[in-house]
Amino acid sequence: MTSFLTLFQRLQSELGEAALPLYPEAQVPRDLILSQALHPELAKDAATLIFKHNRCSNLLDPISLYPTLDALGSLKAQTLQGSRADIDAIRFIEDMGYLVTQLLSAPDEQSLDGTEKPLTEVRM
Repeated sequence: MTSFLTLFQRLQSELGEAALPLYPEAQVPRDLILSQALHPELAKDAATLIFKHNRCSNLLDPISLYPTLDALGSLKAQTLQGSRADIDAIRFIEDMGYLVTQLLSAPDEQSLDGTEKPLTEVRM
């Protein structure tokens, strides 16, 4: 299983450190994202919602796909309804959702770059 912290480290790797700089000594999800992030409040809100939706108690707790996507969907809806609704913010949330789906769903079937690994032959 993937931990909350591992997910954000992988997201940072994929989105870039400029988009999602992390503070490795953080103890709570909101402090994990540095204020130099491309969308700092949005990223901090994403971290907080993902943590809560997965019922985590610390940054090393495991997370799963559907609660994480629910959190990002909730954040997207809040963003669309609020004053922060801009195309870049929405794209950032959607990019996170795409990467979360790649990272947390069937790791044996797909890699992060979207290429499918060949299925092994099944004999009966």
